[in-house]
Amino acid sequence: MRRKVSFTIILSVFLTVFGFYAVSAQTKKDIKQIPDLELKLNNGETVKLKELKGKVVLLDFWYRTCKYCVKSIPGLIELQEEFKDDLVVIGVNHIDDEQDVTEYIEYKKMNYLSTYRTGENIYQDLGVSLFPTVILYDKDGNLIKVKSGHTEGGTDSLRKAIKKALK
Repeated sequence: MRRKVSFTIILSVFLTVFGFYAVSAQTKKDIKQIPDLELKLNNGETVKLKELKGKVVLLDFWYRTCKYCVKSIPGLIELQEEFKDDLVVIGVNHIDDEQDVTEYIEYKKMNYLSTYRTGENIYQDLGVSLFPTVILYDKDGNLIKVKSGHTEGGTDSLRKAIKKALK
C-alpha cells in the first residue's frame, strides 16, 4: 500500500537540509577579517579590499539570472545611498561577463560596482555557495554579518548592522 507523504513533511525535510547547507556554506572558510583580495570591477578599475578600512564594506555575491539576487538589488541600492559616505557596496559576480554586468548595472540603475567572470574564484575563497550571500565587514575589517538567501525585509537587518558598525 502506498502512503501519501504530506506537503508539510516534505517542506520540513527540505528546510532542515537547506538550513544546514546554508550554515555550512557560511562557515566553510575563515572570513573573520576582510580578505586581502584585489577585485577587478566592471568599470575597469581594481579595488584592494584591505585598503577599504575605515569604511563599512558589504560584499554582495550575485548573478543576473538568480531571481533572489535580483530581488535584493533595490535594497542594496537604498543602503548604498543612505550610507554613501561610510559604506562601500561591491557586487561579486563570477558568472556573468564584463559587458553583461555593466549593462545590467546601468539597466537597474545600481549605484555600486561589481566584479564579473574573470576565472578567479572569490566566492570559493570566502566559502560562498548559496546566492545571494552578503558578507558585511566593519570599519576595522572585522566580519560583522553573513546573510545568505533572500528574505523580505532582509535589508532591515543589514541596516541595523551597518548603523551599529558606524557607532
